[in-house]
Amino acid sequence: MDAEKRVITIDRHEWVLKQPAHHTEVEKAVRVADLERGTLASKGVRAGDVHVHGDDTELVISFEAERPKNPKRGGATFAMDCAETTDANS
Repeated sequence: MDAEKRVITIDRHEWVLKQPAHHTEVEKAVRVADLERGTLASKGVRAGDVHVHGDDTELVISFEAERPKNPKRGGATFAMDCAETTDANS
């Protein structure tokens, strides 16, 4: 088999409106979701289509996007900064 296996972490972006939602609020939420999806796509992040799901109590506007491969995590960066500061002070 010539296929390469990839493991991709996906983030789900959601906007939730309580029912009954006025059509203008739905339009605004879809527009915001589409703009955010477009912003991510312009940065090279793969993103799916915007979906609208509803039931009796809420309406969910959502899309999924690939999580960046090397996200800057506060804890790891903070620990590295502390180690560098400690080494410099020694």
